[in-house]
Amino acid sequence: MYGNFKAVTPEELNKFLACFSTEEISALLYVDGELDTSGDYLEIEKKWQGLHFLLTGSPHGGTPPLSWCVFGNHSIGGDEEPIFFGWIGIRYLLPNEVHQVTQALSETSHELLAARYSPREMDQQEVYPIGIWERDGDRGLDYILCCYPAVVSFYQKAAFQNKAMLMYITS
Repeated sequence: MYGNFKAVTPEELNKFLACFSTEEISALLYVDGELDTSGDYLEIEKKWQGLHFLLTGSPHGGTPPLSWCVFGNHSIGGDEEPIFFGWIGIRYLLPNEVHQVTQALSETSHELLAARYSPREMDQQEVYPIGIWERDGDRGLDYILCCYPAVVSFYQKAAFQNKAMLMYITS
């Protein structure tokens, strides 16, 4: 399962918000049968839940705005009945929330993230990819942190352009 981010204009976000089915969402995310990775797009591979854990100390939830970085704050289709696409459906942030996450990320150091790294707890809480953290030790931390500068930069660019953010997990 791969974590994906796509920065979109408010107008593009409105097209997603008008979707009522997985097929409609797929039509917006795919071009010629392939996931559209053009434009403002970032994939963090299998690091998504590990990054969330380092940002929040939890595999799910946590305190905003850092808890919004990977899992967003809203669901396409609404929080009561999200339209599922991939593992979690498509989550999103509004432009003002992208700004909040960007500010929080800029204040979050590698040292703080490293201090939250707990291979035993991550394995016990089944942080994806499941079962690798104790096995890999410090290499697991390096694996997650290698994507952090790209995530921070991606959010900074989106905030500067006043864009919204889509997050989704594909297989």
